[in-house]
Amino acid sequence: MVGTVLSLLYDEMVRIWCYRWTAIITAIVLFVAGAAYIVRLPDNYDAWAQIYVPRQTSLSAAAANVSLGAEYGGTYVVQKTLLNDQNLGKVAEQLNPTLSRLDPAQRQAAILSLRNKIEVVPDAGDGFTEFHYTATNPVKAYNVVRLLLAQFVSSTQDRAQRDFSQADVFLDSQIAIYQRKLNESQGKIAAFHARYGDSAALATDTAEEADAANDVENARAAYTAALARDGGSDSPVQGQIAALEDRIAALRLQYTDQYPDVIAARQQLTQLQQRAASQANRAGGNSAVAAARGQLAAAQARLRRARFRPSLPPQIAAQEADLKRTDDMLRNAYQELLARREAAQMSLAVYGANNSAKFQVTNQPTIPATPSGPNRPLLLLLAVVAAIAGGIGAAYLRGAITGVFVAPRELEEAFQLPVIGTISWEQTWHTGEVVQGSRHVAVFVTFGIILLVATVLISVSTSPWLQAIFHQYSTTLFQGFVK
Repeated sequence: MVGTVLSLLYDEMVRIWCYRWTAIITAIVLFVAGAAYIVRLPDNYDAWAQIYVPRQTSLSAAAANVSLGAEYGGTYVVQKTLLNDQNLGKVAEQLNPTLSRLDPAQRQAAILSLRNKIEVVPDAGDGFTEFHYTATNPVKAYNVVRLLLAQFVSSTQDRAQRDFSQADVFLDSQIAIYQRKLNESQGKIAAFHARYGDSAALATDTAEEADAANDVENARAAYTAALARDGGSDSPVQGQIAALEDRIAALRLQYTDQYPDVIAARQQLTQLQQRAASQANRAGGNSAVAAARGQLAAAQARLRRARFRPSLPPQIAAQEADLKRTDDMLRNAYQELLARREAAQMSLAVYGANNSAKFQVTNQPTIPATPSGPNRPLLLLLAVVAAIAGGIGAAYLRGAITGVFVAPRELEEAFQLPVIGTISWEQTWHTGEVVQGSRHVAVFVTFGIILLVATVLISVSTSPWLQAIFHQYSTTLFQGFVK
């Protein structure tokens, strides 16, 4: 199978070789035509500018964590501001003053053509955005980008003022709503307090509890020092009592006094206190130790009173926790809205006083000095490849049309007769040598000319002054040919 395929490929190569001059001439013609077209392509100049726009607008920043809307900022704002019909229409009229006298269809077509030539390139995540405009005239490309930037600055300043005003109105309305909700929550708390009495207070006096806990620590330290001076030592029972009291206080924040863990902890605390009392009695009747022990007992009693929280039925306790949680959430949201309104007013004072908006022009447009395209060396290389492929295709097509037989197999298939043998024709030795040598020279000269022309054209495409000379002489030659 592989041998058959290779044999067929060899036959086709022989067929093409029979018309190699057709291939060479066709390749030369195609390459010269393509190279002339590529070299005469006009240069493209890319003018661009870069701006920084924050991802959040003033209104979306004010509504952060309050609304579920998307944050339309950054590139979205730039695209909508640059490419809307109003801004592009103003830019197009400045570029072409006669545009205002055209009918609406022609005006819309001009705006659409301008929009298609503008490229907006965002920088993912950082807020920087570039916009490019490509034209054959560098001054025109610069003017378009300059006018676009000026129009964007003007539009963004107006939009920033509107955003600040909308943010202020939005925050005022939200503050009023949350203030009303907070008042309703306070009313519910007052009604709950009036119904269940002082024992159902929703907030524990944390300051009093902290002071009582501090007094207990100081009294325990004084008691330990008194024992040391008396020649005794502090029992680890006091540390266990302190740890157990903290555990009971933590449990009562979550459960009632009838909860099994709370009951067990209270029983264990009673046992530890009895052990501590018996140890203190065995320690002796030292007045300093007794006084320190009395102060410790008094401090512990104050701490128990500060932590005292009468038990409530589970349903009432759940209602109490829900009221407290709702009140805390509303209060936090209300305070946050007040802080945001203050920040919005400060932003309005900063950005509105000098009529500036929250954006920065990080790269001003300039007149491009060098063209950005086309890439003539690459196009010439593609032209060489296309010319060679076209020459081979022309030789193959001519061989297929002419019907030359290059193998005995083709004769057998065409006439359905067996081929006994083939006879080759050979020129005389001296004539064949001259003809063969001249053919080789012609082939080498032809490909040398192609390489020379390609080298010259690539040099012209990469050198501005050679391009100018080539354009001048080619234009003169073309005009003389037309005349």
